[in-house]
Amino acid sequence: MTSAELSEAGRQGAKWLVRLGRLGYGAKGVVYLVIGILAIEAALGSGGQTTDSTGAVREIGEAPFGRISLLIVSIGLLGYALWRFVSAATDAERRGDDPSSIVLRIGEAIRGAAYGSLGIWTLRFLVQGYAESTDHARALTYRALALPAGRSIVIGAGLVIMGYALYQLYRAATGKFLKRLDLSSAGDRTRKWIEQLGGFGVGARALVFGMIGIFLARAGWKYDPSEAGGIEKSLDAIADGPAGTALFATVAAGLIAFGVLQLATARYRVMRAS
Repeated sequence: MTSAELSEAGRQGAKWLVRLGRLGYGAKGVVYLVIGILAIEAALGSGGQTTDSTGAVREIGEAPFGRISLLIVSIGLLGYALWRFVSAATDAERRGDDPSSIVLRIGEAIRGAAYGSLGIWTLRFLVQGYAESTDHARALTYRALALPAGRSIVIGAGLVIMGYALYQLYRAATGKFLKRLDLSSAGDRTRKWIEQLGGFGVGARALVFGMIGIFLARAGWKYDPSEAGGIEKSLDAIADGPAGTALFATVAAGLIAFGVLQLATARYRVMRAS
């Protein structure tokens, strides 16, 4: 192939990667919508349950057109993971090479790995009709505690997640979650809905992740992997906490809002693959 043909192939590949990334944001949004809807139904006493990402995938599979939906979700999640990996490696988001930017790029790769794992699980569930649900936070904690200095590693990871949650609260309060969205083509009403729902959603998800960080740090402190947990355990703790149903319902509604934000992100995010 000539250099011009290689360049054109690269551009076409980048376009498809961005399309897969957008599909991934949509799939991520659907997963959070399901988690939030099930949680708010539980809060209102009309059925529902607390669940995590794999539980949401199971619910999607049991809905009408479930197999087609699962195929789309799995492709989207894997595409999102691939886009995150490429973006982190090539600095497609133009973050730069200073230490804080490197940390953000590492975070991109970690998110890619997390959603890639969920995409593989979804594909396995689609093909086999069954896939074992694993509490990944607890399983990873168990492995980490077996390492030299494992206790310090787990406590440190918990503190990092709590720091991430605080940063997300900051983004929600300041509107920085809108930084990479180009809403110039959205109408005034749509833009206001995205701004208001997005801030609410990012804040609610930050609270959930803050709880996950607390559980992880406590698991390290007590040297007990059973103390760790993911979204489901976090929601259960919020529901059983002093604020009870009111806070639980608010957070559940916030996760729905976060799902809506991800759908909007699929449409309006400025994305590059190189």
